[in-house]
Amino acid sequence: MSYLIQKRKYFPVTFDTLTIFLSDYQISGSSTLKESCTADGSAVLTAYWKQGSRLKLKGKLSPDLSPEQVLLHLLQNMLTPQTFTLGSLSFSNARLCGYTLAEQQDTPELSLLFYCPEAPSLIQEEPSA
Repeated sequence: MSYLIQKRKYFPVTFDTLTIFLSDYQISGSSTLKESCTADGSAVLTAYWKQGSRLKLKGKLSPDLSPEQVLLHLLQNMLTPQTFTLGSLSFSNARLCGYTLAEQQDTPELSLLFYCPEAPSLIQEEPSA
């Protein structure tokens, strides 16, 4: 009997001077619709509000950072808009809303929750000559 063990893939994301190696992320968004009834009883859309997205990131800390350094960085930058890339998506004006710093099997893990009022932009690779 043989087993295939897959290593979890991590990729780096840098916020200012803080680098975490992401293992999981989740992006969620929503919008609000307002309906009104017409004279004949049918419904009509009268207003639409796009809401910002929420971005949850989870990963390991950079090996050269201590949990204390990370906590200090998070507390100092809680209200500062952040700009970072996630794969080929660029997020700007993202606000850190929450964080969790925990130790899992002697490895510090970090979970971050951002509110992103603007839609992310796609990073276009420049064609090679």
